Amino acid sequence: MLAATIWLFASAGSIATAAEGEESSSPTSLFGSKYTLALGGFFPRVDSTLTLNGPRGGGTEIDLEDDAGLDSDTSSAWVSFNWRFKPRHQLQVEWFQLNRKGSLTAGRSLTIGDMTVGVGASLESKVNFDLGRVTYGYSIIRKDNLDLSFLVGAHVATVKGTVTAAGNVSVDGVPVVSGSVTESSSELTFPLPHLGGSLGYEFTPKLAGNLTVLAFALDIGEYSGSLLQVDVMMAYQLSKTFGIGGGLKYFNLNFQANQSDGGSVEYDYNFFGPAIFGYATF
Repeated sequence: MLAATIWLFASAGSIATAAEGEESSSPTSLFGSKYTLALGGFFPRVDSTLTLNGPRGGGTEIDLEDDAGLDSDTSSAWVSFNWRFKPRHQLQVEWFQLNRKGSLTAGRSLTIGDMTVGVGASLESKVNFDLGRVTYGYSIIRKDNLDLSFLVGAHVATVKGTVTAAGNVSVDGVPVVSGSVTESSSELTFPLPHLGGSLGYEFTPKLAGNLTVLAFALDIGEYSGSLLQVDVMMAYQLSKTFGIGGGLKYFNLNFQANQSDGGSVEYDYNFFGPAIFGYATF
């Protein structure tokens, strides 16, 4: 939901075509409104993998769609809020969530933490993914119909994955008793600082477009990861207060972390798909 929010304020906030100077507080365009609140839907195609290593390592890279039965096509609500507290300064907040479940019969041998799943075992998987973002933006160029902004801030990603197996399963090399269910899970919250920029252009007083690019790479202690986000949006102002919009969103995320038990976890995510939203300005 937050992702929609960030897009909304990117397309309705930073896209603002106010010809105002830094001393002016009254935008010449509705896209330059002080506050913009958006709510929409994101409909991505997801390609994701999980590698969960036990204390002695040896985890298998699991394709969450092919090996764990999770749907590739999914949907999420997203919300965003944009506060342009000065003509050249803005604060963006965005959040969205993807929760997926799946089940299948294992088609190959998988090592998940200290659990080994053999061919023919029954698998049930659940992965919950939350991504939030807070970004400060400064308009380097701000004209009547053009806004070029520098962006800096942070994403916060939380991923919780759980795999439950029954049948041909062993733990630390010891076969599990027939009929028993074995579970392996991991939860990771990861800060992802980012830098980037946005380019907004107002085609008419009611129609505007926005391109936003954010990127980051981090390697600190037990944590490492990278992120690339690209959003292309259009927004149409229906009235002084309300508008609608849509476009495309792309995310590429990788994050790794060591766990307290000596194991490690790695997630790779690719999201790409359309987004639609409605928004209110005030």
